[in-house]
Amino acid sequence: MQENNSLNANLILKKLKKSLKISTDIQLSEFLNIKPNTISTWKKRNSLDYASIISICELYEIDLNDIFFEQKNNKYGSYTSETPLVSREVQFQYCIGATGILESLPKYNFPFVRAEESRAFQVLSNNMFPIIEENSFAVCESCEISTIAEGSLVVIVSKAKGLFINRIYRSDKPDIFTLKSENTFFNNVAVHVTEISEIWLIKGILSYNLYNEHKAQSGDAPKKMDPAFVKNVQ
Repeated sequence: MQENNSLNANLILKKLKKSLKISTDIQLSEFLNIKPNTISTWKKRNSLDYASIISICELYEIDLNDIFFEQKNNKYGSYTSETPLVSREVQFQYCIGATGILESLPKYNFPFVRAEESRAFQVLSNNMFPIIEENSFAVCESCEISTIAEGSLVVIVSKAKGLFINRIYRSDKPDIFTLKSENTFFNNVAVHVTEISEIWLIKGILSYNLYNEHKAQSGDAPKKMDPAFVKNVQ
């Protein structure tokens, strides 16, 4: 879905070529390691391989905001909301609501995240394989449990039980939800609505390798990614 302040595929490609200091689609296809007619298809369908574009922007240190957005201000006060990354090392502190934990997390702007509140939770197991792999990040937007559709992919945060990444279903019992895994090796989990501290709707999966030298330069906040973003995982 196009937002008013976002650009269509053709304009995004034009801006990318300008940033790379090239002028033709053939040159751009060489940078992206794709066939030239693929770019023509993107333009016709007004769709893009965002993972490839983000990767090339990261490689050449091109600001994603300059590529994906026309205006520097939107209703959220910037290009898009900053998304905190909740890695495996801090998930326990996050779940129990440790003081200052949210402010201490590294934050990134993802062009696909349009909600006012968002999170990216690291996946600790393969219970949702093959849809979601261990160590990837589930990029989520805020939601209300009353509006969640049956079978939606969600992240459940519970102070009592911890963090769950599952499909969610309503059970026969009032206020009880069943969390199901894609991997049948894992058992279903029942949670009462009162046990749910937070619920987040998964919008996509982000897999990347952090370069140790960049992490060392900036403490715990990673600076460089090789991302592969998969949209529409519902």
